[in-house]
Amino acid sequence: MKHFLLLLLALMAGTYLHAQEQLPDTSLFEAHHHIEGNDTLPYRLYRSEKADTMTEAMPLVIFLHGAGERGNDNYMQLKHCIKYFLEDTITSRYPFLLMVPQCPDGKRWVNTDWSLSEHMMDSVPTVELFGVMTVLDGLVDVGAVDSTRVYICGISMGGFGTWDALQRWPEKFAAAIPICGGGDTAYADVMKDIPVYIFHGMRDGVVLPSRSMQMFNALVEAGNTKVILVTYPELGHGCWDEAFSTLGLFKWLFEKKK
Repeated sequence: MKHFLLLLLALMAGTYLHAQEQLPDTSLFEAHHHIEGNDTLPYRLYRSEKADTMTEAMPLVIFLHGAGERGNDNYMQLKHCIKYFLEDTITSRYPFLLMVPQCPDGKRWVNTDWSLSEHMMDSVPTVELFGVMTVLDGLVDVGAVDSTRVYICGISMGGFGTWDALQRWPEKFAAAIPICGGGDTAYADVMKDIPVYIFHGMRDGVVLPSRSMQMFNALVEAGNTKVILVTYPELGHGCWDEAFSTLGLFKWLFEKKK
């Protein structure tokens, strides 16, 4: 029994270490905080290898994490999907900046119940999402970011945030990748010119797959010819690894320009 417990503890430790190894090396990212009054938004900035050879303003990708990565450690928001941006084939080929903000505990990018079949956009954005836009504007103002090549993507709670940002500030974005999220179909018309690559697992028990399908249909009806919907019949909520492994996804993204 003693040997079994020791083996079990060793396996648990190994699993923990393996999980820790999945998080990117924080030394690759600059750590920042946007402070507005009593509100603090931690965020990380990554500069691709290809960007190091460039002196002009860079394309920017904003990645909005899901509910499980909220906090103030300025670290856990790197847990999902960021590794795909760090692959040698991507970072050596495309010059870009990657901004990964962290939503504080108890807060949301969008104040809505994720299990609903639909929701109406609030009249004002959350403090957290507005903070992300403020950081974006600052990077553009100092000449670090090319305002014609700003992209936004997000998973789960971040998928909702991606749609909300597109609805409120369509003029800011050249393309978007919302994964297992949902938006307000009433604002499809303002997004009719934005290329959007939508992903959702059809066995999602957290966010209804119909949320992505509704947005796709609304955009098509509004005249958007640049929207793509990919659904995974056998996958559930955590379909983002499959989504970010889509062949040609980064090529599709970085080719877009306003």
